[in-house]
Amino acid sequence: MSRSMILAARSCALATVIVLLGAAPARADTSSGTIALALTVTNACVVNGAGAVQSNVGSLGTIRFTDQPGIFGNVDGQLVGSLGTLQVLCSPGVTPALTIGAGANDAAGKHHLASGGNTVAYRLFSDSARTSEITIGQQLALGTATTTAISVPIYARVNSAGAVLPAGSYADTVQVTLSW
Repeated sequence: MSRSMILAARSCALATVIVLLGAAPARADTSSGTIALALTVTNACVVNGAGAVQSNVGSLGTIRFTDQPGIFGNVDGQLVGSLGTLQVLCSPGVTPALTIGAGANDAAGKHHLASGGNTVAYRLFSDSARTSEITIGQQLALGTATTTAISVPIYARVNSAGAVLPAGSYADTVQVTLSW
């Protein structure tokens, strides 16, 4: 091979390398964007440790008086629920209220326990000394909610008022509404 052929071959090879380098795929630039996320949280309250808000929480607990003979003086009871006293947990800053409504056997503006056609009046209270009566339809303000459940003790008292009551199982069911 002559020197001019070698130089020509080298020039051709160099040109091929330059063309190949120039023909390499072009690099793309980058572009960035965003993804929007949103969540709206509304105020809520749950009762007795529930995991979600319920429109009907069912039984909040029971007030059970001790068994009595046909005539008796003051007999006291207290609401006992699944967590002891009634527990209300609401969104912080909410001001919940609990309305104690009518019972199934109310008469003359008073709550009554009933067994058949026989009744005995009872009263509900917001304090253990039983001096702050909760009347039918009364709303109990529970204060401003924090991240801690609000304990709502409810006390009761029944008295035969000197009457001799027939034996039986006396019962009542009182409606309660939580609002916030």
